[in-house]
Amino acid sequence: MIYPTNRFLILCCAPLALAFVVPLLEFLTDVPLLVISEDFVIAALLALDGLLLLLFGLDALTIPRRKRFRAERTTDRVFSANFPHSVALDILLAPGWIRNRVRAWIADDAVEGMDVVGFPHDARLKSGHNRMEYRLRSPRRGRYELRRVYVSCYSILGLARRVYRLPCETEIRVYPDLKAVNRYALLARKSHLGLIGIRRARRAGGDNEFERLRDYQNDDDFRHIDWKSTARQNRMIVRTYQMTQNQTIVFLLDCGRMMTAEFEGRSMLDYAMNSVLMLSHVALKQGDRVGLLAFASGVLRYVKPASGDGQHRRLVQACYDLAPRHEESNYDLVFQYLNTVSRKRSLVTLLTNVIDDMNVEMMLAYLGALAGRHLPFAVLLKQREIQELADRPPRVMDDLFEQAAAADYLLWKAAVVQKLKNRSVLALESFPDQLDALLINEYLNIKARKLL
Repeated sequence: MIYPTNRFLILCCAPLALAFVVPLLEFLTDVPLLVISEDFVIAALLALDGLLLLLFGLDALTIPRRKRFRAERTTDRVFSANFPHSVALDILLAPGWIRNRVRAWIADDAVEGMDVVGFPHDARLKSGHNRMEYRLRSPRRGRYELRRVYVSCYSILGLARRVYRLPCETEIRVYPDLKAVNRYALLARKSHLGLIGIRRARRAGGDNEFERLRDYQNDDDFRHIDWKSTARQNRMIVRTYQMTQNQTIVFLLDCGRMMTAEFEGRSMLDYAMNSVLMLSHVALKQGDRVGLLAFASGVLRYVKPASGDGQHRRLVQACYDLAPRHEESNYDLVFQYLNTVSRKRSLVTLLTNVIDDMNVEMMLAYLGALAGRHLPFAVLLKQREIQELADRPPRVMDDLFEQAAAADYLLWKAAVVQKLKNRSVLALESFPDQLDALLINEYLNIKARKLL
């Protein structure tokens, strides 16, 4: 379809404006400005508009046809959440007998929620290959499809334009931000894990398989000092020992309504998933086997426990597009499924958020029943807004009631954690932004105490 441009509309309105301005001046000055009849003026204006319409039609013929355009899009194979990635858009214009250079306005088919830098784009398309680059950032994980490119072409005089929707399908997979995993690996190589809050767990004894020698640090046990190496190197050297390997960790990741709450623009599920991937990296480096079971009203994803470097990649690919659902989590179904697929003793780690007694009772019942065959571990997320509300000094009377409600909820949550511990269930409560370090510390502590 052909659309008029602002330039054409202004040209059409100019004679009409003149027809109103001249009589108005005659009325204000009492001086006749036109010596011809009004009928002649009207006829002249209609003729002028007719010429403009004819000019518009002839100018519209200079717009290249749809079949001369083709679009191709080049993107990174993998996108990371909250990271701007480069996208190259190629517009191919076939040669034609009318015009080989076209003024165009180009827009890409970005999905709602994505941030686009560098588009829409004004361009002078030439015959052949035209490349435009921009940056695309997605704050959320998942699978997205870019289906088309919009090209608005202008005529030679700029009086008409035509919009083409060029098919250009591209699938984009946005994976969780794994920079935290890379940072952990870097700090682990430099023995600086304390910078991100990860403490070295003290072993209870018995793990005497020698691993390596390294420099002494403040929290090392003096009994592990290698005095011969210390004398040779003229600095304190300690022996490190490997923890028990080939153990199994199964993550139960709740994707139900309890994980839809957001903190700093990210859902509870996003924080839990990032922590799962971080701990998976640590556990796989320790030689353990790691598996994942994501659920809501039913089982959404299952990754069989395995070891090796490829397992972490499988975990990322399995959960990158999971999103919290506004539905009740079915604990009955997920624990039945767990009993059928996991018979070896495992550290069953449930990551969830609880806000009512109904879910708490189900969680207590099922995790307590696992205590004999597996080692259950409940990780409960805390909402920082409620904690800040309870700690904030009251200013008016209404603040006292809000603080009383917040304190009542915090006491109830503390009672839930204590009930879990009374049923031989390991329990950890953490704010979302502190979960990574606390979860790794608890895992290392479990390994050191040989609870599994």
